Amino acid sequence: MGRRRTTNLHLPARVYSSRGSLFYVDPGTGKWHPLGREWDRPAREKWLELTTGKATEGTVADLLDRFMVWAEGEVRAGRRSHRTLDGNILEAKMLKLVFGRMQWGAVTSKHIAQYLRKRTTKDGRKSPVRANREIALLSSAYSWAMGEEDLSVESNPCYGVRRNTEKPRKRYVETAEVVQFGRRCCPPWLRAYLVLKRLIAKRQGDMLVLGRRNLTDRGIDCTTSKTGERSIVRWTWATRKVVGAILALHGAQPKLWLFPARHGGRMTTAGFKSAWQRAMARWAVASGARFWEHDIRAKAASDVDAEHAQQLLGHATGAMTKRYRRAPQRVDPAR
Repeated sequence: MGRRRTTNLHLPARVYSSRGSLFYVDPGTGKWHPLGREWDRPAREKWLELTTGKATEGTVADLLDRFMVWAEGEVRAGRRSHRTLDGNILEAKMLKLVFGRMQWGAVTSKHIAQYLRKRTTKDGRKSPVRANREIALLSSAYSWAMGEEDLSVESNPCYGVRRNTEKPRKRYVETAEVVQFGRRCCPPWLRAYLVLKRLIAKRQGDMLVLGRRNLTDRGIDCTTSKTGERSIVRWTWATRKVVGAILALHGAQPKLWLFPARHGGRMTTAGFKSAWQRAMARWAVASGARFWEHDIRAKAASDVDAEHAQQLLGHATGAMTKRYRRAPQRVDPAR
């Protein structure tokens, strides 16, 4: 049995004062979470979040939690993709670090503009694209809340704030890079993923939901999450071989998904991202030039003719596909 508290009797259990600051000690991990210097309202709200997992009512964290519950329902109803939800979960986590304890009515357009300008990665680099995506989620949450009668949200502070300029990505990954990266840095399942993605050029979210039900007599039955359009990638020697290798990795017990998580369920975007980052860290140590998973889709579009690329990517217009074609143009010399 623990010792009875003899000082700071006004503080809740597991909240301690040390060197002029207050801390909550997590009973599971033993981690000390700073609460501030005074047992005031911000400290109490943070303590409540840490002990119950529930955001304080009326805060941006509360607004985001409510919106994510609604978004999960949209996924179950088939009106929102798993890929979008997985990305939103990560974006909401970042937004809560900055806006989480603010009252939702206290956020102004100036706060949004500052976030877009100052958002950085863990290593201190500017991250304008991620900032755009995160503010887009916050804007969606406010817009949704304005239509809910039980929430007193009357305006969206994200409206009218100019987003960061996004430059088209030009990185073209050479075939030799992909081969060496797969062989030297990737576990077998990720190596097979790379090969299949080069062949069928689907988005990451659409790749992760491929399962045995998608393997038909005619080919791989794929659905584009953004548009809902279906396409069947016909069987070739290459597609049959890589799919056979993927199924062989499952062992004696068949899996529902082609790329399952360790527990056998569907691999999430966060799980895939962690695996990709570990492999890419090994690639960087081996002096390889970093690239994105999305660059493989662009490579597939660059390595075939324009009409074939548009079919693979499932784009409605050639103009959309053109942005993915990054391979240097080959021209004949003058003589």
